[in-house]
Amino acid sequence: MNHPVENLIGPAAACQMLGVDQQTLLRGINDGIVPAYRIAGAVRFRPSELCHPSLTGLAGRYRSEDGQFAA
Repeated sequence: MNHPVENLIGPAAACQMLGVDQQTLLRGINDGIVPAYRIAGAVRFRPSELCHPSLTGLAGRYRSEDGQFAA
């Protein structure tokens, strides 16, 4: 899949875009929900992919009814 040239961002900027903390971002990556790329040992993200509607409410996916992180 060819993508137009786009500046990639790091985890801190991705967290800010998604409104989540780093733990939630990492869980989303590990669960295959958040698209991420490993480049020279660093994790990077395409901002255009983080704007996808499927990522709306990402933090809520990892919270149980009592407000604690779901297992």
